[in-house]
Amino acid sequence: MTQVVADVMTPEVSTLGRTTIPRPRAAAPSAFVAPPLAPSSVTVPPAVVPPVADSRPTGSRRGPVWPAVLLDLGLALAVGATAWATGQLPAVAALALAVGWPLMLAGAGRYRHQALGQARSARVSVLAWSGIRAAVLALALAPWLGHADVTGLVAGVAALTVASGVPFLAGRRPRRPRVVLAGRSRDVRDLVAALEASGTHEVVAACLTRTAKEPLGGLPTYVGFASASEIAHRHGADAVVVLPGARLSPPEVRRLHWSLAGVGAELYLGTGLLDVEPTRTRVLSDSGLDVMHVRQPVLHGPRRVVKDVVERAFALVALVLALPLLAVLAVAIRRETPGPALFRQERIGRDGVPFTMLKLRSMGIDAEAVRDGLAAENEKDEVLFKIAQDPRITPLGRRLRKFSLDELPQLWNVVRGDMSLVGPRPALPSEVARYDIDPQRRLVVKPGVTGLWQVSGRSDLSWAESVRLDIKYVDNWSLRLDLSILVRTVRAVLGHHGAY
Repeated sequence: MTQVVADVMTPEVSTLGRTTIPRPRAAAPSAFVAPPLAPSSVTVPPAVVPPVADSRPTGSRRGPVWPAVLLDLGLALAVGATAWATGQLPAVAALALAVGWPLMLAGAGRYRHQALGQARSARVSVLAWSGIRAAVLALALAPWLGHADVTGLVAGVAALTVASGVPFLAGRRPRRPRVVLAGRSRDVRDLVAALEASGTHEVVAACLTRTAKEPLGGLPTYVGFASASEIAHRHGADAVVVLPGARLSPPEVRRLHWSLAGVGAELYLGTGLLDVEPTRTRVLSDSGLDVMHVRQPVLHGPRRVVKDVVERAFALVALVLALPLLAVLAVAIRRETPGPALFRQERIGRDGVPFTMLKLRSMGIDAEAVRDGLAAENEKDEVLFKIAQDPRITPLGRRLRKFSLDELPQLWNVVRGDMSLVGPRPALPSEVARYDIDPQRRLVVKPGVTGLWQVSGRSDLSWAESVRLDIKYVDNWSLRLDLSILVRTVRAVLGHHGAY
């Protein structure tokens, strides 16, 4: 069975698409014989590759799972004993709850080692779903558990779920998976930079197609892939990631998989896809044709209608509630500097249709006129124009921007249908005039009051990063993603990150 994994390294820096090939169950001698290593930038001491496919090196890199099992079993026994001692559950029900809980967690995958790209929230969701399944199972078996009280059973399951989650959430962050990258030097260099920025994985070595013209920092590098399994063993790697440019033939990939099984490491194959969520992919195999199918993004249909209706209704309610605050801010703006309180600016909406975007004025009325004189002080690249200490911003305007209060009038743009609550960054006509192929993708949906670009750094982002995040949002849109961005927007606004 082949499993597809394709996820985003947070905070929204890079995507590592890969196909996970499971380790074979039966032990078998390795059919992939590793020739002597050919290091290109570093020499490591010799190591012994275990000759048996399923044998693991002494002192496994991943660590034992028994401490977690024993901890959950101890918590389950404590909760069961307490429920029995207080009379909430009969002895049979308390014992079944204590013994069944670790088994339920084991079946849900709680004790499996962390996979590459697995978020910490995934472990929490395992606990939550285990609690729900355990509650349903307990209610179904209640008549055979000494006529246990339904309320007591549900309370016991809830207590177990919380008790098992507290040590995990309060404990230290799990160790980062250690990986060996295999591919062209430029691909490896780009991915190393992305993984270092995300801090989610540790690259311990690289296998290159040819000797690198420039060294990859202090990273141990080797030429060729035949000894990848031995390299993974020497550097204590959890996995080898083969990038698309490696050009390994199918038989070579299969043999590499066999040899990695002998050293306790997994194999991941890069897909070459950029910012594609796993929910949009699946592997198909038919008559010798093994391919990955990527679903088209959702740009139309019922879910888009739901998004539009819900956002307009929410924006209308929020705008009515915010009217007193808007009135106070409008008066304060007029008293600080002459001119209107509202700032109107033409922006480009869906399908390139222009509209007038509203904001509370945070600059002087001559801001647009003096912009050309500040061109030399622009701190951004290419299309964007941003200055951290912009002299055009008024003292009150700086406070408004700090808490994003200047964007409140955009709720009216949402009600009108010009904008969405969540969407790509609304672009100026001058920016759109300089768009090449990729940025044009932003214009297939409505721009948003907030978006993935805002919760990932706002004004601190470069032009390229802003474009990439907007395209990622467009292509992977879902109602769940919108909800996640709205929650993160609250944190971004309260934290004032990139607000200027």
